[in-house]
Amino acid sequence: MNLKQVETKHLAAVHALIDIIQNKLTGELTQSTSELIEERRFAFEELGTEISDDAQIEYSQVLPSLKLQEEIQVNRNKATQQINKMKDRPYFGAVTLNDDAHETEKFYIGLNSLKDPSTGDLIIYDWRTPIASTYYENQLGEVSYNVPTVGTQVVDVLSRIQIVIEHGRLLDVFDSEIYIGDDALQHLLVDSAKDKMKSIVTTIQQDQNAIIRMTSNQDILVLGPPGSGKTSIAMQRIAYLIYLHRNKMTAEHMLFITPNEMFGDYISDVLPELGEAPINATSFFRLKDKMNRRHFHVESLFQNIERMRHADNHARALFKIKNSKLLLQKMDQKIASIAVKNIKFNILTIEGTPFVTKEHLAYLFYDKFGESPIDARLKKIQVELQPIYEEHLQQAIKDRTKALKKVTRYIGTDEEIEMRAKREKTKQYKVLKQYIKDIQFINIERIYLNILKSIDQKAYEATHNQFRNKQMYYEDIAPLLYLSIKIKGLHRESMMQHIIIDEVQDYSVVQLAAISAVYPNARKTMLGDSNQIVHPAVTFELPDDINVIHLTKSYRSTVQITEFTKRLIGNNDTESLGVQGDDVIELDYEAFVNTVEALQSESVAIIARDVQHANKIAQTLKRCTLLTHDQYTFTKGKVIMPNYMAKGFEFSHVFIIGFNQYDLEHEQLLLYTIASRATRHLYLVGDIND
Repeated sequence: MNLKQVETKHLAAVHALIDIIQNKLTGELTQSTSELIEERRFAFEELGTEISDDAQIEYSQVLPSLKLQEEIQVNRNKATQQINKMKDRPYFGAVTLNDDAHETEKFYIGLNSLKDPSTGDLIIYDWRTPIASTYYENQLGEVSYNVPTVGTQVVDVLSRIQIVIEHGRLLDVFDSEIYIGDDALQHLLVDSAKDKMKSIVTTIQQDQNAIIRMTSNQDILVLGPPGSGKTSIAMQRIAYLIYLHRNKMTAEHMLFITPNEMFGDYISDVLPELGEAPINATSFFRLKDKMNRRHFHVESLFQNIERMRHADNHARALFKIKNSKLLLQKMDQKIASIAVKNIKFNILTIEGTPFVTKEHLAYLFYDKFGESPIDARLKKIQVELQPIYEEHLQQAIKDRTKALKKVTRYIGTDEEIEMRAKREKTKQYKVLKQYIKDIQFINIERIYLNILKSIDQKAYEATHNQFRNKQMYYEDIAPLLYLSIKIKGLHRESMMQHIIIDEVQDYSVVQLAAISAVYPNARKTMLGDSNQIVHPAVTFELPDDINVIHLTKSYRSTVQITEFTKRLIGNNDTESLGVQGDDVIELDYEAFVNTVEALQSESVAIIARDVQHANKIAQTLKRCTLLTHDQYTFTKGKVIMPNYMAKGFEFSHVFIIGFNQYDLEHEQLLLYTIASRATRHLYLVGDIND
């Protein structure tokens, strides 16, 4: 028999075993469902919805049994779903190894492990198991892999095969000595942009595998060109870390900080595809919600890009200051200094009377609680102020009750009058309750303004005017958040253990410091490309003291597209391992309209310069979706978007409208970024008015 026949026979045997397990699980699930229903019926009929003192003992005996049945039900449900999913594609590859004892064994690699219930032997190994890492090495012969608590193991890789299975049918088998760039990989890359992002578990490369399996006790920065798999690596790394630390880390302990809201939806299917719960995703902009500045209008990232494209030199200089190492240093110095002296307190008055005096707050902060860290002092002051608040409120209710009872006309019974007084004063004093809860006796905006004043008077004046008009620019979010956390101690999420930051080249040192302050216990995997910059005022600086890993191979786009993007920035470092394709095509606008309308594809991006340009283009096209700044859901089909919104996504067809209007000297990184969104076809289109 040839290799494909051998593997077809093996797949049939695996399917037969899956059927046995499936039938067993279905029977167990049916049984546990009926048992759970019976337990619930008994609890309801015998004990009812209200439990008397006499029934408490009986209820305490029933409750553990009910809870156990529910846990069994959940686990069997999960196992049934997993085994059903495995039947479609139980594994995707196999590696034959020879160990120190000269024993030869073939290991099949899949998304999840599968045991033979009759023997207890593993017949499929989860891709995250230590032995599976040998499958992702790009060589035959001696290979080492690490086993936690055991150490490095050395084996001899005799063969490696990739197995393409879809809907339970074996389509093809590739005998791969060198894994990268072979036919199976290209088969998956060709249609990579059809839908949302997919997992790359079947095509992980050697350099990617090393990053995925790095321990979680260090921050890492992965830099690589478009199509090197950075974001996919991050998602596989999350799944790997959850598997490695499954007794202490779950999806709830992970967070993905995405470039924008829509990107969170774009990556949402990857972890479920790998059998893990999806992790939370947020953008940096959303961290503003932690500061409770509802009375401010806060500028979004996209609004910031549009504003900075038309900003004068003064506005750009101010942007630089607010994202600088100097500002971060000044903030740390200010925090250290107010711990010793000169903190300014905000005093709230109720009916013209100060709730608490500045002198009393200063006494509490510097004398009574002066030995504690700043945030701890403020929390202790909160506790001190609570009974004062209660005393003020109760006195106000008494005074109001007395006043209402003096009213000559009938306004209610004594009880009704007391309730009215309580309702009125509780509402009035709500602002005071919030004052204590949010530690509003410390004015973070004022501290921030004073720091800016120490750096640049014009920066202080401009920002002071902003705040007076209830306007917060995007670049103000990070310093205000950083100061708020470091001084007040609010908004921290200490349970978060690992965060992924994508497009890290867009983040300033101040933003990264703010993220670290929000998630103080989290290690970071950061991903980026110093050449992919769409913001007109951002320059990328490498973070200090971090493990930097460089990827140089691009797998996604055709060779022609990759070579075109390399020429835009004079890049000779990237190695293109994509498929051969069409040359980059130039079109006038009329030809573009005809081409788009005739195109049959669910993955088309029409990239405009800005919002106004995108709106203008949309009026000339049929059956195209215009993406807006508040887009939360990734949309398939033909989409029109401003160029800065395209970052991070990939499309089979990309049309850059008004290509000839770009400044090839000053906007080369912007062009490089948007051109590299194309995986198969790239079109350079004349402008709508040409």
